[in-house]
Amino acid sequence: MKYCPFCESEYFDEIEICADCRAPLIGEEEMKKIVAEHEKETKEIFIKAGVLENQFEADIIKNALEKEGIPVIIRSFHDTAYNGIFIPQKGWGLVLVPAEYRAKAEDLISTLKSTFKNSDEHSIDEPVAQCPRCGENIVPGNEICPFCKKPL
Repeated sequence: MKYCPFCESEYFDEIEICADCRAPLIGEEEMKKIVAEHEKETKEIFIKAGVLENQFEADIIKNALEKEGIPVIIRSFHDTAYNGIFIPQKGWGLVLVPAEYRAKAEDLISTLKSTFKNSDEHSIDEPVAQCPRCGENIVPGNEICPFCKKPL
């Protein structure tokens, strides 16, 4: 098997480039070395602090946590192999933080998510379209999808 060194997606040996990151794939042994080095560098165990519904939430929450000095990893499940099956059940992705920051991160995430819900209630009149390629909701009038970067 081959792996993407950036998103850690797994591929068959025949594949040379990651479909999402466009990065050259590496072998299993090299990937194990990279993961081991990363674990040594961080020396922190990251645990789940929240579930994400989309890329927008991920970006806002990551920025807010980083501004508070909380180390954060966003783990996305947004993969073409699982679209339509995994995401509705488990969410778009996870927010991972070191154990000692979990309570503070959960409070901040909860506050931000309630803000998202309140803003959704006020924007019901705004029109919404769907990208024909990736299926994400977008604002009508865009010439390029902000998610898949394909022309509309």
